[in-house]
Amino acid sequence: MSEFKKYAIRFGLILAIAVPVMVFTQGANAARIIGYKVAMITIAVGLAELLWAAFFKPQYGKSEDMGFNDKLAVMLFRGVLYAAVILACALGL
Repeated sequence: MSEFKKYAIRFGLILAIAVPVMVFTQGANAARIIGYKVAMITIAVGLAELLWAAFFKPQYGKSEDMGFNDKLAVMLFRGVLYAAVILACALGL
């Protein structure tokens, strides 16, 4: 199974469930809400990348020199940072 097909099935199934629920609960306003949330998540990913590059990459950016456990800890921290910024922006905080 190709990578594209795998991700198309994975995210297509989520969209096939989420979009009708949004339309049913929000009516005609659903497109605006979905567009707003997608825009906020896009902005949040850019902001998280900017925060990583400005504050943390100079210290933790050279992952080639790190051992497996150190690299795992840095990637876990980066994932939590991204998740926190995306969640904060998506919730409007």
